[in-house]
Amino acid sequence: MTKPKQGRGTRKARKTTMADYAMSFERLGQWISKRARSPTLRHPRATSLSMLDGAVAAVVAGPVSMASEEWVCPLLGVDPDAFNHDTEEFSAIAATLMRHNAISETLSTRPESFEPLFVRSPDGEVDPQP
Repeated sequence: MTKPKQGRGTRKARKTTMADYAMSFERLGQWISKRARSPTLRHPRATSLSMLDGAVAAVVAGPVSMASEEWVCPLLGVDPDAFNHDTEEFSAIAATLMRHNAISETLSTRPESFEPLFVRSPDGEVDPQP
C-alpha cells in the first residue's frame, strides 16, 4: 500500500486497520454457514457464530498462547495463505480476530460482563449444542 505524497494542504493518509477489512459479525455467520454447506470448499470446524465465539473465548482464556494461523485456519476452514490476501477469506479472518480482541479486552478488564454468544430458539431458549 503506497502512501500519498505529503504536500501543502494535504492530509496525512490514515493507516489501514483490521477493522477496514473485517466483514460484519452477521455476515461472518452467513459466510461460515455457506462454507460449511459447500461441497467443494474446506469445511470450517466452527459451523455457526456460537461455535466460533466459544472457540475464540477458549483461545483467549486458555493457558497457552497460539499463533493466529494455528487456530483461525481450522476454525474457518482456510489455508494460512489467506492471511496474505485482500479476499473474502481475509475479511472473515479479520472479523474473527476482531472478535478475539473484543473477548480478550472484556475478559481482561470486565470479566463479569462477558456474555457468550448462544444460538437461541424462536422462543428465546439457549441451544447449548453449538
